[in-house]
Amino acid sequence: MRRGIGLVLIALGAFFLVLSPLVKYYAVPKLAVAPLDLDPNDPSESAGTAKTLLDLATLTELTNVAVTSTRFTTADVAASQQAGGNIGVYDTFSRVNRADGTLVTASTQRYAFDRTTDVMYAQQGANVDGVPITEEMIAGDAIMPLKLPFFVEQGATYNYFDTTLMKGYPLTFVEETSIDGLTVYKFQSRIEPVQIGEQEGLGERVGGTADFVAPRFYTNDRVVFVEPLTGQVVDGYEDQKQTFRGPDGTDKITIIDAKIGFTPEEKAASVAAAKTNSQLLNILSNVLPIASLILGLVMLVIGILLVRGTDQAAAG
Repeated sequence: MRRGIGLVLIALGAFFLVLSPLVKYYAVPKLAVAPLDLDPNDPSESAGTAKTLLDLATLTELTNVAVTSTRFTTADVAASQQAGGNIGVYDTFSRVNRADGTLVTASTQRYAFDRTTDVMYAQQGANVDGVPITEEMIAGDAIMPLKLPFFVEQGATYNYFDTTLMKGYPLTFVEETSIDGLTVYKFQSRIEPVQIGEQEGLGERVGGTADFVAPRFYTNDRVVFVEPLTGQVVDGYEDQKQTFRGPDGTDKITIIDAKIGFTPEEKAASVAAAKTNSQLLNILSNVLPIASLILGLVMLVIGILLVRGTDQAAAG
């Protein structure tokens, strides 16, 4: 009887010892991927105030304008399957409106990316507002800007793809903190003023001659709070400014100067989802492999002792 129990414990111990690395190195990588079952009717919402906003109809600068930003994202499952490997394809549409409903700006993006590392690919029609995303723009490591990779590294810097610059820009770790009991990493990216275009017909308005072509400048202070296991962004904001400069190099017309961030409702929903997802991933990647290893070793040792004890008793 004791020998039979010992053999069963040896078999179970061996099973749990095999299960430990199997979960850690096979099951977790299969599960730690960006989802393809996104709900197109569940947008993300942000809001804020534009200290200055150019009314394009009248070319007058409005002040202290309440604005909202809404983003809809869906996964192109067919394109993802066609791409093969671990590639996902997301289509996203965002718009910014004034409180009265007036459209400020709208944008469409299509991203092809590794569903675990978040690194982008120049394929499957990836583009921003119809402008193709190229290998040169990605430069080998730019990440898709809707989330960060799974298992975010503390102290790391990621090349976060900026859709205005059309290239990756460093997003740097700042600190570990918490939001509503959830451990998060704060990352920040400060884009200093950089020219992104130019505009004819504004020469005299910016203090130049009629034929002066006004350069358009862009700056942004971006902050994101990320749940480190899943890479999910649970809070953040962008403090963005775009201007036209005159021949003397100073700002003359402000197109937008606005700080827009997660609404309280969006933040609460994101934190709740991240808590659930991170707890599950932690169990699979840490708790279950360690527990299986310990349980397997204990069963194996007890089983061996029972079998040896029975064999020795029989021999004596």
